[in-house]
Amino acid sequence: MPTSEINPSSIKIDKILNRIEEGDIKIPAFQRGFIWNDQQILELLDSIYHDYPIGSILLWSSNETLKSTRNLCGFAIPDRPPQYPVNYVLDGQQRLSVIYAVFCKDRTLSDEDSQFTIPPDMFDIYFDLDDKRFLHGWDIDTEEQHVNLPMNSLFDMSGFLNAIQNFDEPYKQFARQLMSQFINYEIPIITITKRRKDEVSIIFERINNTGTSLSTLDLMIAWTWTEQFDLREELDSLLELLGKKGFGDTPEKIILQCLSGILQQSTKTRDIIELSPHDVRNNVSLLVDSLGKSIDFLSTEFNMKSRDFLPHSHQIVPLSFFFSKVNTPNSDQTKILRQWFWKTSFSKRYSGSTDMKMNDDISFFQNLISQNYSEIERYSYTIDSNEIIAQTFSKSNPFTRAFILLLAQNQPLNLLNGTRIDIGEALSQYNSKEYHHVFPRNFLKSLGITAGKINSLCNICFLPSDANKSIGNKPPSDYFPNLIPESKYASILKSNLLPTKKEIYSKNQYEEFLKQRSSLIIQSLDNQIES
Repeated sequence: MPTSEINPSSIKIDKILNRIEEGDIKIPAFQRGFIWNDQQILELLDSIYHDYPIGSILLWSSNETLKSTRNLCGFAIPDRPPQYPVNYVLDGQQRLSVIYAVFCKDRTLSDEDSQFTIPPDMFDIYFDLDDKRFLHGWDIDTEEQHVNLPMNSLFDMSGFLNAIQNFDEPYKQFARQLMSQFINYEIPIITITKRRKDEVSIIFERINNTGTSLSTLDLMIAWTWTEQFDLREELDSLLELLGKKGFGDTPEKIILQCLSGILQQSTKTRDIIELSPHDVRNNVSLLVDSLGKSIDFLSTEFNMKSRDFLPHSHQIVPLSFFFSKVNTPNSDQTKILRQWFWKTSFSKRYSGSTDMKMNDDISFFQNLISQNYSEIERYSYTIDSNEIIAQTFSKSNPFTRAFILLLAQNQPLNLLNGTRIDIGEALSQYNSKEYHHVFPRNFLKSLGITAGKINSLCNICFLPSDANKSIGNKPPSDYFPNLIPESKYASILKSNLLPTKKEIYSKNQYEEFLKQRSSLIIQSLDNQIES
């Protein structure tokens, strides 16, 4: 059992306001800024008004002062003495921000948190006692004779009495009821204590109550921040560089796993969180260099011009470890790297326990660096001919991305004229128009073939969009003899890993085509691994 405590409680709004004012509740840097819109503010107040639950607030009580900590909505709130713990908001920042900003009458903006400051009039909320609704001050129609109660008076008795002094008695009575509703409303608070940083990271990764996913990177920003170093800025610069190589959308978690793999040969979240801030700050340049070399290797060896075609995002992690130690691999290492890539690309290696698998890959690459090549025999591809037929062509399918790269190795020729297809163009960005159903979809559909089988990997080849349009819905028995140059027939089909037996196409034998095409794909994969 973990040595930790989870303390649930229900707290009235005035107590929450007091705790915020005393500096007891803060926003850690790994939280994003206030993102709610005007309507969401009104809806929260309306929920309290109708006594609806608004969800619990999750706090992390810690004596560890984070170097980058913010106040709610950029308001000036005092810091607590070092000997007192601070409660950091893990979930509920938007709700707490609204509650504080709407009900606290004396609010002062902080110069230090200017980038997170919200325009104060966004929280200038009134309750229309005639229409029984909440509205912003800017929406009050001065021509209507409505009675409006400022919400920032509800928790200030003298301010409240002053606000209602000129109201007629029915309005005063309703205003008191409204005040009572808000004063007596209780908000569930869950406070977590005695949690390690790695546990907090896991909690963050699993919280998505507000629709805003939080990540390990957000925590790392807080752990490593100094006035001279901001990990988010470093990562933004890195992603900009990777963008020039087609990898600008590399997931942040993968980048952190690359860094952790380089520094401590582990990609587990717990180990990432325990990285020394000093080591992180001093090795960002090594991370940038290693990732750059990894991507250049993928581009050179496999024609991979974009992350759209990386079969598994996890493959970049052990590669970055290898290139953090090796500037240029020798011919034997390059051969093993290629074998490892193809074997892992056509397998389900990373379908589960990915941290363990990447750590195992890093150990394998440590042996490779020491020129121990025998460990490659531990890897094997798992796909067979029948499974290739069953795989649906889809960008989200890792086997699709691996299949496209495999086709590209054969320097495919245009079906209609035999010229070499511009693979760089086709692999710079995924575009479904660059791929062709050898047996057209509508033709197969007319035969009653299921969609899954129509879109089999085995029924796809490279073909520029203009040539694709020329073929249209013609069956192979029509366009093969009439559109494919007879003099280049064999070379064109072989370059696309297509069966050369003419009877398959003249008789539209789709089942036989799938069977032979899948065998050719497996044969091509074996050739790549053996070369």
